[in-house]
Amino acid sequence: MLLMSPEVTNLSRNIRNVKEAMSRSMDKLSEDERLLMMTPGPTEIPPTVKKAMSQPMENPNIQSEFYDFYHSLEDKLQKVYGTEDDIIILSGEGILGLEASVASLVDEGDKVLCISNGVFGDGFADFVKMYGGEPVICDFPYDKPLNKERIDKILEQEDFKVATMVHCETPTGTLNYLDGILESLKQAGVITVVDAVSSLGGVPIPMENIDICIGGSQKCLSSPPGLAILSVSEDAWNSIQEKEGKDQHFYTSLKVWKDNWFEKERFPYTPSVSNLYALDEAVDLISREGKEYGYIRHEETSNLCRKRAKQIGFDFFPETEELCSPTVTALEVEGQAKRIQKELKEKYDILLATGLGDLREDIIRVGHMGFNAKEKNVKKTMDALEDVVR
Repeated sequence: MLLMSPEVTNLSRNIRNVKEAMSRSMDKLSEDERLLMMTPGPTEIPPTVKKAMSQPMENPNIQSEFYDFYHSLEDKLQKVYGTEDDIIILSGEGILGLEASVASLVDEGDKVLCISNGVFGDGFADFVKMYGGEPVICDFPYDKPLNKERIDKILEQEDFKVATMVHCETPTGTLNYLDGILESLKQAGVITVVDAVSSLGGVPIPMENIDICIGGSQKCLSSPPGLAILSVSEDAWNSIQEKEGKDQHFYTSLKVWKDNWFEKERFPYTPSVSNLYALDEAVDLISREGKEYGYIRHEETSNLCRKRAKQIGFDFFPETEELCSPTVTALEVEGQAKRIQKELKEKYDILLATGLGDLREDIIRVGHMGFNAKEKNVKKTMDALEDVVR
């Protein structure tokens, strides 16, 4: 029998403890990888996007190769948007795009028409106040559509510099049909700002009369959180350049991008390089599939989700099914949202989102956007949801 010294015994024990800890970590990692994240952003990220993010780092302030890469990404994003307007990619989550748009356009005392039927529509008005503007809120119930006739009457009564609105209200799964409203605003000479964070890449956007359109990397594009994407029209640039008040901000200023990147081809600050690599691959995936085919895929998976929801007995939060977004479905659960969310995660390794604010206990949301917009994912989710609620 080999007798070991206390030092050897302690070393052996330490090695065994480390191995057990590593095993527990690997088990936890496997559990995390099994988690099906069917939330309306962040979404699951495709393997090739993860791989792209780990590319060797380039210095964006020195290497000309990075400038070429960035210009190429701008061109690709123009195709996703369906526009020839300038593209800006801000280093920050989608909300940064909303704030930067308001901060860059709104002067002290400017009247801004904030059209809203949801949380993010309301949030625009908060930004307007923050930057000294005067928000005129044209609000509608969260479960109902925007009313063009009412908006037209307000336009007849008052003059506005800017109007804000949301294409897809993610917290309630409501898709707003903006074509006619945007046309009225453009005829009135109003600069239009549209939050399309949870629709860009999954739903056609009526770009013709939009001056600033805001997207986010972590929604239908299925890239990691951390980038806000904006298309900026010539009219928007003119308004930004003509703004009289002195800017008291930098990181939320679009003017610094005009003055530096578009005029002198230098970045105003260091871009988020790895996130840009990931976004580039995510946009390539959209291109390889074909943008129109992607819209069809989102429509088909959302149809399946709503069909199953009706069979189970759910009511949709939006007033009519026609208002339901192809990217997220919001279901009424009357005080049961947290319980359902918890049981789905514990029993089936599926993560859904609840509502926000006053609706956090009354809405459960299924995100079927981007990489998650697959029939097998929706079927698995709805099978589990049916079991939990019954």
